[in-house]
Amino acid sequence: MALPRSKPQNDNRERILEAAIALMNEHGGAVGTSQIANHLGISPGNLYYHFRNREAIMRELFLRLTDELTQVLRTAEQDDITADYLASCFTGGARVLWRYRFFFAVDFIRRDEALAESYRALSHKCKAYMHIIIRGALRRAPGRCSATPDECERLAENMWVLWISWPRYTEIDGNHSTVREADIWRGLEQIAFLLSPYLAEDYFAQIARRLREHA
Repeated sequence: MALPRSKPQNDNRERILEAAIALMNEHGGAVGTSQIANHLGISPGNLYYHFRNREAIMRELFLRLTDELTQVLRTAEQDDITADYLASCFTGGARVLWRYRFFFAVDFIRRDEALAESYRALSHKCKAYMHIIIRGALRRAPGRCSATPDECERLAENMWVLWISWPRYTEIDGNHSTVREADIWRGLEQIAFLLSPYLAEDYFAQIARRLREHA
C-alpha cells in the first residue's frame, strides 16, 4: 500500500502567510506569531522554521503586496489608456489593497525601518505609474478642464493618498470595527471622481459603468 505523501514544506509557508493576512485583516496589527500558530494548529517551532519572527512575515507579505500592485499599475508612456484600461487599474488595485488592507488600516509599518523604507519605495513607484496613467488618459480623452504635467503629478499623489487612507477613514467615519468590501468600492468611486473634470464625459461614463459592475 502506498504511503500518503507529505505536503511540501512550502505549503506550510503559504498557510502561515495566508493565516497572517486573514488574522490581521480581522484583528489588526496586534496579531503575533503565537496567534498565527494557534490559528493553524501548528507548533511555534514549525512557524519559526519558515519565519524567524513576525517582522519576517510582514516583510514577505509586503513584498507580495508590492509585486501584485505593481503588476496592476505597470504602464509605459506609449500605452493606450482606454476607459477599460483605466477602470481595470482601479479595480485591480482595489482588489490588491482589499487583500492587504491591514497594512493601510493599522499604523505599524514605521515600527520596522526596513518595512518603512519598502513602503516609501512602493509609494514612489505607484505614484509614478499613476502619473503616467493620468497623462495618458488626458491625452486620449481630454475633458472640459486641462491639466499641466505638474498638475497631473499632483493628481496622482492625491489619488494615492486617498487610496491608501480610505480604509482608516471609513473605519472612523462609518463606526466599523473592520473595513467592509463595500467601503473599498465606494472609495474607488471617490478616487475616480477626482479625474472627472479632466476627462471627456463619455470616456468617464464608461469608467463609472465598469466600476459599478464590480461594486
